[in-house]
Amino acid sequence: MNDHRTEQKAHTSYLDHVIDSAGGTSTVSSLDSLSRALKVGFLIMKVLMMVLAVVFLFSNIFWVPEGYVGVQSRFGKIVGKGTASIRPPGGPYLAFPYPLDKIVRIPTTIQKISLFNAFWSEKEEMEPVIDDRPESEGLRPGVHGSLVTADKNIVQGIWVIHYKLGFGTEDSKGVSSVTDFIRNVGSMERAEAIIRRIAQTAIVHTIARTTVESFAAGQIDNNEIKGMISTHFTRLKTGITVTGVSASRYAVPKILIPDFQAVNQAESQKALAIEKASRHRVAALHELAGSGWRELLEAIETHERTVQSGQKAAERAAFEAAKEIFLAGEIGGSVKQILDEAKSEKTATIQRARASAARFSRLLSSYEKNPDVLESQLIQDTIKEIWSDISVDALYIPPGQKLFLDIGRNHGEEK
Repeated sequence: MNDHRTEQKAHTSYLDHVIDSAGGTSTVSSLDSLSRALKVGFLIMKVLMMVLAVVFLFSNIFWVPEGYVGVQSRFGKIVGKGTASIRPPGGPYLAFPYPLDKIVRIPTTIQKISLFNAFWSEKEEMEPVIDDRPESEGLRPGVHGSLVTADKNIVQGIWVIHYKLGFGTEDSKGVSSVTDFIRNVGSMERAEAIIRRIAQTAIVHTIARTTVESFAAGQIDNNEIKGMISTHFTRLKTGITVTGVSASRYAVPKILIPDFQAVNQAESQKALAIEKASRHRVAALHELAGSGWRELLEAIETHERTVQSGQKAAERAAFEAAKEIFLAGEIGGSVKQILDEAKSEKTATIQRARASAARFSRLLSSYEKNPDVLESQLIQDTIKEIWSDISVDALYIPPGQKLFLDIGRNHGEEK
């Protein structure tokens, strides 16, 4: 009874039935080989999976080249806070594979953007090396870029914007500029597009308050453009800092260039004439009053203003100040020469007056003693003085006058 049950139990599975029907020993050997092969295959697959998993986990190891910094984000959130989120040049740095971790490399050097499409030529893809604008009577919208000045003239120009990312700076809330850049900008391509839009707006606003004369002369307020761009960047929290704005080219439409050149030439000639007149004025005043002409001229002009104002006290004070400058001896040139001659003439006049007074005193005593003799002597002295002049050849006496002959001249004079 038990043997029969055992036999029935042994044949309950399909595999046992096959083994019994095929001859059990060889079949078991085949199954053992298959089992070992499967074990080896699964082991190899397990090792390969582990190797692939390790390679996958370490596949995002990265380095940061010179001139760049790296920022690592995990699930969209920046790893680290403040300036600690910045990965300086070097490496290696560990990171989970993308898209778990994302690495953004940002240049630290100053970048440059040239704005030539908007305000010069909208069709050119690269900044023109030469001025190849057509000499057409008008500009075609969408083809030729342009700007409108304050006096409603059309001009063209190319601007260069220099910028960099403000690394190592944080705001009052401890948020670094790098964090602002990653959150609000994201990449250098988007940064360039944002800068172009904001710079174009700032340039349009600034040129709209600039006259065409100032624009053609290069008097463009690039600092105002820079300030407007910086203000927009601060409001948008881009983390970008503008380092410089310059107009590499600025011109009127090509057909109007000869007219503006004529105006500029006239302005240059005017400036040269003014400069020449100024030099002549300085030279003439220096020749007139020497190195102290500025003080003397200022004193004279002050005196003239006080005379016109009618203030007597101020007029006297200004006159005394000018007089003091005149007599201080610091004035040179023709004025000094005239003053020296006047002083010499003053001294000679005083000496002559004193000599005449002394002679009069002497003659007065003689006249009181014998007036006729003195009168005769004075007449003789006068005649002698007249005849002693080499230019006198004859002396004509008016008709009807009494004639007196003076005989017995001295010094053998004969006339």
